[in-house]
Amino acid sequence: VAMDYFSLVGQMPILDHLLDKNPIYRIGPPSFGTVANISIQHLTDRLQNKDTDYHDPSKPDFLDKFIEAKEKFPEVVDDSQIISYLMNNLVAGADTTGVTINAALYFSLKHPHVWERLRTEIPAHDHTAGNKVVSFKFAKQFPYLDAVVREAMRCHPAVAMLLERYVPEGGLALPDGSLVPAGSIVGMNPYIVGRNPSVWGEDAEEFRPERWLRGESETEDALQKRLQSMNKLDLTFGGGSRICLGKHLGLLEVFKVIATLVSRYDIKLAHPEKDWTTHNSFFVRQEGVEVKLARRS
Repeated sequence: VAMDYFSLVGQMPILDHLLDKNPIYRIGPPSFGTVANISIQHLTDRLQNKDTDYHDPSKPDFLDKFIEAKEKFPEVVDDSQIISYLMNNLVAGADTTGVTINAALYFSLKHPHVWERLRTEIPAHDHTAGNKVVSFKFAKQFPYLDAVVREAMRCHPAVAMLLERYVPEGGLALPDGSLVPAGSIVGMNPYIVGRNPSVWGEDAEEFRPERWLRGESETEDALQKRLQSMNKLDLTFGGGSRICLGKHLGLLEVFKVIATLVSRYDIKLAHPEKDWTTHNSFFVRQEGVEVKLARRS
């Protein structure tokens, strides 16, 4: 619900003054009270040494680093700032990572040959070897898994509204010779950019992980040239100096989760004849992805 609000006022900022900053009565958006309370509780438990059942001081976590920053830079970091840091950790990346995992699984299951190739590439988990999650190092060794994740993010980027930037001094010269004035707000939608046939091919609307791999008659040089072109237009995490700070952590989570699920379970769509439904409010949320799980032998 909060993202619905943010996507609305992001396009029409004047509404924020009417709703959130209304001087007479605040109408919205919904608060992050639950997340704030969780963050406050974690900080309180850490300061009172009440979290020893799951916290190992010899392995510092984010909260340890935040408290350390408060000690070193008290003029910058106080308890309120630590709460803000913790809320960012809890909120940022949760929806986007979930959207990406959901998309990769949905598209793979909708294309049985993709799912079978994933199962062939990723070996079945040894259930007698303990309950360990697949490591990132292990997951990254599978080129087809990498291709599936890249293709899922191209076809269904978690963020699919304009990634806005201000035009700097001197303006922005476009290829056709026209000039966008300095100070203008410009942006590109990752969902639209990811469907540019001049870069992705005439089948840009199709989910085809193989486009990220070398073709049978393709040279390595040709592949690298093609990948360079595709990577330049990959706006899944934004681009330039303001690219998403959580990109690498988000990808780590995506690879670990998908590799773990493929290695442990036989997964089938409960209703393969039905398509999911999606709703874009900055994040492209999905509904209707129901599956049947069975332990993979």
